Amino acid sequence: MKKTIWLIDIDGTVCEDIPNEEAYRFGTAKPLPGSLAKVKELYSKGDRVTFFTSRTSEHAEVTEEWLNVHGYPYESVCYNKPRISDDEEYHWIDNKSVFASFLPEGLR
Repeated sequence: MKKTIWLIDIDGTVCEDIPNEEAYRFGTAKPLPGSLAKVKELYSKGDRVTFFTSRTSEHAEVTEEWLNVHGYPYESVCYNKPRISDDEEYHWIDNKSVFASFLPEGLR
């Protein structure tokens, strides 16, 4: 059985949406309801969890401390994801199968 590698955004996905311009709030971000349980569920199945964030690498210490304090299991954190505006979209080209999931506004 194949395992899944989950690339999970942080801001607006597992915690309240905080822009890099307000990085002073990263350490006190409120987790979004249900996000911890879902990440734990994925991880407990043996899947790999990597947080993929637009936070810059200078925010690594506060970000990983927040994830650890709140109990989010993960393998790694990838920083510096390109920031995107409402009139843009991501496209990923790879030599392996890639699936994307969109978190609807009503679930954030």
